[in-house]
This record gives sequence, structure tokens and C-alpha cells, in this order.
Amino acid sequence: MLQSNKVDGIIGLTCNPDLAVPEGVPFVSIDRSMGPRIPCVASDNFLGGQMAAEKLADLGCHNVAFLRTGSSLNNEPNKRKAGFENGCLVRNLNYEMLILDDGEPYEKFDTFLAGHMTHGRSSIDGIFCVTDKVAYYVMKALRRMNLRIPEDVQVIGFDGIRQMGDFDYICSTIVQPVEEMARISVGLLFQEPSSARLHTYCLPVTYVCGGSTREPAP
Repeated sequence: MLQSNKVDGIIGLTCNPDLAVPEGVPFVSIDRSMGPRIPCVASDNFLGGQMAAEKLADLGCHNVAFLRTGSSLNNEPNKRKAGFENGCLVRNLNYEMLILDDGEPYEKFDTFLAGHMTHGRSSIDGIFCVTDKVAYYVMKALRRMNLRIPEDVQVIGFDGIRQMGDFDYICSTIVQPVEEMARISVGLLFQEPSSARLHTYCLPVTYVCGGSTREPAP
């Protein structure tokens, strides 16, 4: 479309490993590093993972897990794993990880969770999921095992997805500044390339309670 003069530039959120952006094409990448000439806009994924671990520790968790599915490409969301691991080490949390590649069935999460069940109880008391979509699936799986959320297992996702737009968050989550990411991406798209332009624009994240964690009374 761009080469046919139907668009002036592209903001791309892509996991295509074969994508090649021709020289001179205005392009801004979301969450994926694609080389020094293409700016990347992302939230602080490492900090978000660390925040999730620290929040679970603050809320009384001792044995936690990180559940992930995603691309093996060099993208920013992969840093959520490293941040969570760092937070667990700092807070002396016991942790396990299950990493699925794109296309692998979510049922592997069910098998993992079932493997930690003994006499109707889970040895895992806190879970950080790489996205809210994964968290939503995991919470349904936990409830099928008759586990209560957040009383038995606390769950934190990542993204900040709300139910029906402006309603409550679907789970406790690390929220990305989506509007700010969009604003910066559009600005970069129409900005002339220069040596002063950053390669990666990393924006801060925040934690919000969405009902899947045991928050202390105010």
C-alpha cells in the first residue's frame, strides 16, 4: 500500500521474522527492535516484570510462577521474563517458569498447574502471566481446579485490558501507557530521521488491582 502511494508511513506491530523494510520507508515499530534506523516504541517491560514479582511478594506469596507464550524474536516483551526473575531473586521468592512458543497449545498451562496440585491445594500461590490474555485463560483453568482467586492463588497479568472498553480490568495487571505510546509513534513517523533520534523509546508502566490479587484494606 505504501509503495502504491496509498499510505505515507507505517506503524508496525509485527512478529513476522522475514519482514524487510525498504530504505526510505517511514516506519515505526511497536515492541520490536528492527535495526538502528527504525525507531522502536515500547513500555518498560523489564520493570513491569520486576513490579509483578515485588507485588506478589508484598502480598504474601512465597512460591510463584511465570507463564509465557510468545515469539522468540528479539522483541521488548521478552524482557518481562528477565524482570520477573530479577524481582524474585531480590525478594527471595521461589519461582518456576513455563515458556511456550507461538502456536503451542494453552493446554500445556493446564498440565503445568495440575502438576502442582496436592490434595486439592496448589503449591503455587502467585502467578505472573506475560499478557492479560494468558492471565484470563489461567484464571479459568485455576477455577476448573476448584481453586479460589485470589484467596488460593493470586494472578497478575500484563497490558491493562479492560472489560468492554471502560469497565474494570480483567485482572490485576501491569498497565502499558497505550495512548502515550500511540502519540509518540505517530510523532516519530512524521519526524525527519536524525542522529539525535533515539532508537528505543521506553515508557513507564503502572500496577493496578483488578481483583485477582489480595489487596490490603485501605
